[in-house]
Amino acid sequence: MSDLFWKRLSYIFGLIAIGVLFGFVTFMANIEIKDLDLWLHIGTGRFIVEHGYVPDKDILSCTIVGQPWINHEWLFQVVVYWIYTLWGAEGLTIMQVTIVILTMLLLLLLGYNKDRQLGVLFILLLIALVYQTRFTHRPDLFSLLFFVLYIFILSLHLDKRWSVYALFVIQVLWTNSHGFFFFGPLFILIGILAEWVKQHAKLPFEWNTVGRLPQEEYSRLKKTFFIVVFACLINPMTFLGAWYPIYIFSQITGESKIFFKYIVELQKPITRDNIFDPNQYGTYKLMILLSIYSFIFNRRKMDIGVLLFWFVFLMFSLKAARNMVYFAFAAYLVFVTNFLTISFKDFVPIRFVAKKFQYITSTAFKILLIYWMLEYTFALAEQGYYDFDKFERRGEYAGGIAKRSFPDKAVEFLVKNHVQGNFFNDFNSGAYLVGQCFPNIKVFIDG
Repeated sequence: MSDLFWKRLSYIFGLIAIGVLFGFVTFMANIEIKDLDLWLHIGTGRFIVEHGYVPDKDILSCTIVGQPWINHEWLFQVVVYWIYTLWGAEGLTIMQVTIVILTMLLLLLLGYNKDRQLGVLFILLLIALVYQTRFTHRPDLFSLLFFVLYIFILSLHLDKRWSVYALFVIQVLWTNSHGFFFFGPLFILIGILAEWVKQHAKLPFEWNTVGRLPQEEYSRLKKTFFIVVFACLINPMTFLGAWYPIYIFSQITGESKIFFKYIVELQKPITRDNIFDPNQYGTYKLMILLSIYSFIFNRRKMDIGVLLFWFVFLMFSLKAARNMVYFAFAAYLVFVTNFLTISFKDFVPIRFVAKKFQYITSTAFKILLIYWMLEYTFALAEQGYYDFDKFERRGEYAGGIAKRSFPDKAVEFLVKNHVQGNFFNDFNSGAYLVGQCFPNIKVFIDG
């Protein structure tokens, strides 16, 4: 058969594999609601909607009532409250699936090349496996979407005038949705610093010219930095709200370090004990190794802006497991940039560079990835437990609420009997009490 036949076959299986990947991600994002914090957000969103303002003091507890509170996630809280009110738990799941698919689609558009389908497909699969750890119906979802939108616009559309206005709007939304909004100005600052170094420092190989911005785009980048910094001030607490993330980071080694010691998602993903264990965050570790290799392989045509961006988010991810997906997205930009200069003949023996061999090999690997994704999906579908209320087996990836994660019967009794007062409760049940019983019940601790 001709080379053209195998080329077309490889391309078709690449499209099928991408479709399977998005089906795979959709299934994983359809996980049941079991995150504790969501209910605190819903309860606070209800308060904001009913009273028409964002509280700047604690209103939820009986122990620290009146203490200053910088509620940097108020916009997310209003959104999830309205969705839950109108469409229930199913609406929240649809929200998560929609945001996840949109984020993955932007990543695909950022790096897709029909001649390099296999590489993009493989890296997106690795990203999906890391991303899965944050399918938690939390404001991180919006933060990760804004993160990718920033990368998408700065990488592909900085030459457009509308990019400045788009980044301003994204920054305002991000600032009022999640505390990691400071990444927006940081992205641009990294770009400005890298461009300055390229223009004023003597760098090895071709580093001075790779990724060099035209003067007009460089000027627009500097202008955009001041605009997005201003956008950070557009929040209910203005300067205090904009300063909040820096304050939190200053507390990591202070009184707040107890949370980083005992809460799993805040613990370091790589330690001396698990560094060589592939069963603990193995996909994340693989992405670190592959991205390092890509830099070594592409060392002569390295973009120092991408290198700096990668290093910042590698350090950030090593601080807490919840940050791994931000590194995964940053690493994707590394792969897209470095693989542009890599060809098939660069890493296989010369006798295997025939076009037909490339297409057949690529087709075979795509089929293997399709098979693996389907097998993994079927394995996830088997995960579940027995629901003793309904006397039936329930799958974890069937949407809805995982009531076994919450004191639902106890809280149902409190609501039904209009119980009011100050409650002594454990850490994990506080948010659920807030979401279901506030303001009739004030909790000891909200989680």
